[in-house]
Amino acid sequence: KKLEPLDPSKIKVKTNKSRVALIIGIENYSNTAKALYADRDAKFFKEYAKKAFGIEDNNIKLLINDDAALVNSLSILSKWLPGKIEKKQTELIIFFAGHGLASNDGKELFLLTQDSDADLLSRTALSRTEIFNKIKEYNPKSTLIFLDACYTGFSREKETLLASARPVRIVVDDQSTPENFTIFSASQLDQISSGLKEAEHGIFSYYLMKGLEGKADSNKDKKITTGELLAYMDKNVSQKASEQGRKQNPELLGDQNQIIVEYK
Repeated sequence: KKLEPLDPSKIKVKTNKSRVALIIGIENYSNTAKALYADRDAKFFKEYAKKAFGIEDNNIKLLINDDAALVNSLSILSKWLPGKIEKKQTELIIFFAGHGLASNDGKELFLLTQDSDADLLSRTALSRTEIFNKIKEYNPKSTLIFLDACYTGFSREKETLLASARPVRIVVDDQSTPENFTIFSASQLDQISSGLKEAEHGIFSYYLMKGLEGKADSNKDKKITTGELLAYMDKNVSQKASEQGRKQNPELLGDQNQIIVEYK
């Protein structure tokens, strides 16, 4: 079955000067397997940040492949981001497509930068807890996060990310969600986040963006809530993953009734 191409030009919303987006997409890792289509996911999401979330160009930072190495990523998080956030005013949106991994003890989740070493996570990758703590310091009005990554130790093509032959690492304890944070994850903690060859996107990213085009507006009220978006993605992502012989169910942590898109 042929899939509809993504088309952000269908969307019309008002510009929102209070919104800021940080978008990261890494396909080509220097020390581990590729995250197929992840850079393409991020480039497309930039258009949806503008069209669906009404964010102005100068309030969007896009980091692709080499630009998303550790030092530059930390610099953007520590210097660019606080300069863009007005306390209790700014609505922050973060999109990440790439690899994630859990620590050996399963207590911490990491997002891999372009040059991360999977065997040296605490020194070379971004800790989710640290990212969240930084954002809490900046105190935006709200934070909406989309993570097209998983933590099982496998790539979208089921290649292992670990240099040594240790067993796959699963997170035991789900992490708590900070107040005013809404987090969409591509899969449950023990599931692989897959790619979608016929769309040349991650399954999660493709249906996220299709949903933002209006497909997720189940009651046709020209608004999309977090709950509507999750329901649309869960139905379609799980179906496509099952066609590949896998299980994948997106997850939402936070308020299910939050309106995230309002169309003109």
